[in-house]
Amino acid sequence: MQPSPPADPDSKQDKDRKINDRRELIRYAGLSSEVLASVGIAVYLGIKADKWLKVSFPIFSMSLPLLVIIALIVRLVKESSRKKDGK
Repeated sequence: MQPSPPADPDSKQDKDRKINDRRELIRYAGLSSEVLASVGIAVYLGIKADKWLKVSFPIFSMSLPLLVIIALIVRLVKESSRKKDGK
């Protein structure tokens, strides 16, 4: 009985897995950039709105980023459930 040849380290299955890992990494890197940019813009706009309306309590500076975070979480949940369903 002959020993089986060693497995090819660069098999098609390994390459596909590496490509999928890179895609996931790029996807999450893009998502984190989007979250940072969205929250930053919301804080900036909230500060500007508070100054423009001359509000003593920074209501817009606190509420706009909160609304953006909630919207991003809702969108993330919808996208992740859609991918599970295969749609």
